[in-house]
Amino acid sequence: MLTKKNVISSILSLGLGFFLVWLILYFTEVDVEQIVASFYSLNPLYAGLAIAALIVHTFLTAYKWGLVTQKLTPDNQQPLKFYLFYTTLGSLTMQFMPQYVGMVMVQNLALRLHKISSFSKGFLSVVYDQFFNLLIPLLLFPASFLYVLGYISLSVAVFIWISTITLTHFIINKWHRRLISFLIKALAWLKQLKVGKGEATQTKIATGNDSILGKKFTLYLYWISVVRYLVWIIRGVLIAIAGGFKIKLWAVAFISPIVQLAMLLSFTPANLGLMEFSWIGLLGLFNVPDASAVKFALMQRFLYIVAVMIILAVFAVVSFIERFALFTPKQN
Repeated sequence: MLTKKNVISSILSLGLGFFLVWLILYFTEVDVEQIVASFYSLNPLYAGLAIAALIVHTFLTAYKWGLVTQKLTPDNQQPLKFYLFYTTLGSLTMQFMPQYVGMVMVQNLALRLHKISSFSKGFLSVVYDQFFNLLIPLLLFPASFLYVLGYISLSVAVFIWISTITLTHFIINKWHRRLISFLIKALAWLKQLKVGKGEATQTKIATGNDSILGKKFTLYLYWISVVRYLVWIIRGVLIAIAGGFKIKLWAVAFISPIVQLAMLLSFTPANLGLMEFSWIGLLGLFNVPDASAVKFALMQRFLYIVAVMIILAVFAVVSFIERFALFTPKQN
């Protein structure tokens, strides 16, 4: 719930984020005119493809959240556009508060506002969904870290990535129930800390093959998460190409998991300033000039916001048309 304290905290963190960006521009000697010029010089084809990849990524995020929620609340189904709208709204909210806080807050409010689930099940569906969002970059982090620091070669890093993703499939296939039961117990413990020991309620979760604990459903969520993250990496590569930056495409791919996990420690909206610092430092290991790294990082943020606004604009137009059709008298 938003309070005066939370609003003030968000404003201060947003101000800190802009201050960090100013520091970056000051010390790298990149001025605003150069950044604006780089936006105008974007390759329209690859920029469009990058925006399309971001829209697909948002769609997959919404689809996965919808699957989890519908499994927990089979009697209260909502169309995909419901989850897509609130996922996009959460993406917009993240620009004003720490990334995962903004998304979780909007998802929780959406489920409670529309009375889709109880507090317990709503909490579980949101956090369980976010767990899969974090799982893939977490799995890819070790190989990414070693490759970026130059401890392993590109071929070894790619092999570890593929092996890790494949091995995780077999681990889930064999021990999925134990792993997810442990996760749910951990989530219940967190919920208990949040609502107080005396107020905590027991969340009963079905354990059949058609539940969120089912093997097929768990593996389905896992591979959706893998595809979703692959789309995210492709988005970064497309942005690098669109901007004409001399950045190795593998550098973008392997730095992405590191930057994404760093967002967990973020205290600025959408990791503003800190994300840019991360990209500058890590791309510097690949001999990428600071100016190119700054432009690339800011271009990612800019195109992300463009994609979010496009989705919300489509929703606004569709909503207007539906309302207009509702009040238009039918012709006999």
